[in-house]
Amino acid sequence: MNKKSVIFTLISTILLSIILLTFLIVSNNQSSIRTQTANSEVQTLNAFIKAANEEYIPKVIELSGIQATRSIVKYIENTGAYLNPETNPDIIYDAIMKDGYFLETKQDLMFEEGYNYTLRYLFDEVGYLANLTGIDFNYANINSIDVYQEEPFYLTISLNVYYNISSKDQDTFFYYPNQNVTAKIPLYNFRDPARIIENENLGLAARNVTIFEAKHQEWNESALISDIETITYVASTTAPSFLQRLTGQLSSPSPYGIASFINTRYYANPNHYTTTDYYYFTENSEDNQQVYLDDYPDFYLTGEYLIMYGLLFPIQG
Repeated sequence: MNKKSVIFTLISTILLSIILLTFLIVSNNQSSIRTQTANSEVQTLNAFIKAANEEYIPKVIELSGIQATRSIVKYIENTGAYLNPETNPDIIYDAIMKDGYFLETKQDLMFEEGYNYTLRYLFDEVGYLANLTGIDFNYANINSIDVYQEEPFYLTISLNVYYNISSKDQDTFFYYPNQNVTAKIPLYNFRDPARIIENENLGLAARNVTIFEAKHQEWNESALISDIETITYVASTTAPSFLQRLTGQLSSPSPYGIASFINTRYYANPNHYTTTDYYYFTENSEDNQQVYLDDYPDFYLTGEYLIMYGLLFPIQG
């Protein structure tokens, strides 16, 4: 082999090696880019899924649930009657939160100030938010709604929803066929239906009393007077819960019961009824004791509340 042939072969080999190396580098880079893109999509979708389950959908339930509860209290005020205790509240909430209607009547608070608080509209808003981040969010069935209490000053609403989340190119896809999501709603969003109805039963003006929890550093006579004046509420297992107040079951105790106090400057109490609201409204005077407070005539409490405010000490066993 002559010298020129050797040189030509050497040059050809080098060029071929360079081309092959370049091809491998480009291929690896493209593969790396595709892998990075896929990983980025998965991370983005996972972050959105976490936010959807822990923030967005609970907020949807909360917003719709608040307006639905306000609608129910408004209905009670307008009709002058509690909800039928035989009616499952889940059915009422289901109708209002999904469609904005109750007993074929549009609930204006579900469309307050031109905003739509129904679940379908709010879920569409989540889809719009997802679209801004390059994600497709689609939901199908919003199954039956459960309304209950696990704490005295919170309402719990849960539902199951079918939804899926995917990248725009549909390369990455997550499907949730029956996702349960729960929201807790503080009762300070709502008025007490018992104060509305029972005031009217006594021939007094309905009171717009919002349910605020009493909180004190020291529970004493001064704290009691403050709670009487401001109509704040305390937890009690002998009292009805908020859901029971919606149906007028004031004689039914609940582990999540709440109670406020009657201001006897404005509510006459000649029969010496216990002046916690549910006892007073049901004309109960059993096992109570008079509490002598300036400006509050005929004020009576049971031992539970006397102990709560340090006015009576429990007997030591």
